[in-house]
Amino acid sequence: MANQHLKIFFMAVDGVGHINACIGLAQPLIKRGHEVIFLTNEFFSGTYEKFGFKEIVLKSAKVKQIMNKEGNQKAEEHPTKAMASVLKKFRDDGTLSGKPSIEKLQDFKPGGDNEFANLMYESVKEQNPQLITLIDEEKPDLIIMDQFILPPCIAYGKIPWAFLCSACPRFLYDSDDIPPMCSGYPSNDRTGWDEFMAKMEKTNIEGMRYSQNLINKEFGYPELPEKHFIFKSPYMNIYGYPKELDYTDIVPLPDNYIRVDAFCREIKETFELPEEFKTKIKSNDKLIYLSMGSIGSIDVDLMKKLVNELSKSSHKFIISMGPLNDQYQLADNMWGQAFVPQTNVIPLVDLVITHGGNNTVTETFSFGKPMIVMPLFGDQYDNAQRILEKGFGSRIDPYNFNDGELNKMIDQIFANEQIQKRCQQAAERIAKANSKEKACEKIESIMAKLKLNVN
Repeated sequence: MANQHLKIFFMAVDGVGHINACIGLAQPLIKRGHEVIFLTNEFFSGTYEKFGFKEIVLKSAKVKQIMNKEGNQKAEEHPTKAMASVLKKFRDDGTLSGKPSIEKLQDFKPGGDNEFANLMYESVKEQNPQLITLIDEEKPDLIIMDQFILPPCIAYGKIPWAFLCSACPRFLYDSDDIPPMCSGYPSNDRTGWDEFMAKMEKTNIEGMRYSQNLINKEFGYPELPEKHFIFKSPYMNIYGYPKELDYTDIVPLPDNYIRVDAFCREIKETFELPEEFKTKIKSNDKLIYLSMGSIGSIDVDLMKKLVNELSKSSHKFIISMGPLNDQYQLADNMWGQAFVPQTNVIPLVDLVITHGGNNTVTETFSFGKPMIVMPLFGDQYDNAQRILEKGFGSRIDPYNFNDGELNKMIDQIFANEQIQKRCQQAAERIAKANSKEKACEKIESIMAKLKLNVN
């Protein structure tokens, strides 16, 4: 099957992490001779072409409406620019706050104040008729989807499709033996698990099921049964997570699940720190990278708090400042830009401070760097807890830490030789594992078996 040409559609939900994960898997598939076409919207048109991929832009009145608010801003500089008004909602609705994870669970029913829920619903509703035409014209062999609400023509169609999970794989596990998804609760203490799972069902899952059923009904597809929500594929489910952090030590996964250690995308551009900053880095200095992600960096007050704390450190810092970088200043021991080439930066540093987005976690892991995770919402809490429990770093509440606490944690990690050793050993294993190539082989193998069954 490795020599058999596959035409593959990729679709990612609106989000930088999802896009980067899809690119990271698409690159080795292209190298193996397959044809990859990205289906995108006007927010992100041009994003995939930069990596040499073919794009087809799906029209969306909802996306156009938001872009017009932003002065018709596209993602030419960076995808976050195109979605600034949507991202700012996180700052306004309490998601970016010191509330506990259970209070940040949101209702994803369309029609309310949740801008992302409305955008997801409207986008999928507008995608479905366009996809029916595209599938008929292009005749893809496989469709890889990184979104939780599915166009029904794909979910119930004849073309095999895969769910790509670019978040923490806790989403994939149907088990009561591991902490609830998006909780960040410890695995050895069941306190609060039942309460969290009940609220998760009542908000996130029920809301997405409701959205899916509205779309299914509009296009004449079957309604989802009670307590059922379709996003996992009967064909194959692909996720990015190093085995050192995975939940397979507690619960096994089915054979049609495909694990990749990290989706790290390849970037051709080289990167050099500015000479002015390099001259400040002395031989005994530690270099640290701080990124709170595209959403966390929207919270300027939080970024100011972190800069103030880290300005008191003897170490040097590279800061991913985000789209509102003109609203605050860095300290003398720092250098940063609105957006930095993360996969080029991480190999240069000794430690990464992150919000815990799955791409940043897995990329940092691949380069053997310890982490301090400062989760903001969603699966970031789960990633933070796995890093802490498995001994690859620590976690801290970005909104509720005391003066000096973060800097003390940094120094404790640098003094912990066991953490450094574990991180390095994991990176060495990942380098030898070649998991993306093996994932491509498994995709090809599953597709070969499906074709034999059809014939």
